[in-house]
Amino acid sequence: MARVRRRDPRSDEALVQACNEGDASQAAQAFEALYFRHKDYVLRVALRFVPDTDTALDVLQETFAYLLRRFPPTGEGLVLTAKLTSLLYPVAKNTAITALRKAGRFPSGDQAPDDLPGAERAEPSGGSGDIRKVLAELPAGQREVLQLRFVDDLSLQEVADVLEIPLGTVKSRLHLGIARLRDSDFAKRLRGD
Repeated sequence: MARVRRRDPRSDEALVQACNEGDASQAAQAFEALYFRHKDYVLRVALRFVPDTDTALDVLQETFAYLLRRFPPTGEGLVLTAKLTSLLYPVAKNTAITALRKAGRFPSGDQAPDDLPGAERAEPSGGSGDIRKVLAELPAGQREVLQLRFVDDLSLQEVADVLEIPLGTVKSRLHLGIARLRDSDFAKRLRGD
């Protein structure tokens, strides 16, 4: 019979503390709770950068393996200074980009945010595919800021911290992205223009 998994009521901070300071059993339970709480988020982030679910699942595994290595006995421990998703996002993103490079589908070297993959994967017209297509047409830097702000519900400062860019750059990309969305054919059809 399958074990029913209950959502752990502790905060991420309390779970991280249990991973840092608890005995092996407590730490394992806390890490499992963190995994089940955030695995869908990491998978969504991975799918923004990789073209298939198999690679995204590999990114998920590598992201949580990275997190696990940060905790004792192998690591020094983890101190949360922001949301855990602020730590997981760049790890998942960089792991996804590395996976693409290893697969030979991404040129090696430094990539500008506007060179990242993702624009090619718009769904067919109709339903949510229209908005995905509009988002795919945005420069990657604007798209990434919009997704972090409105899909992942991060504050502007958290977006700046996650992307390691100045707050002013976040505000600029957000403003330009919203303006482009507002001026898109999709928005005009919704307004009846």
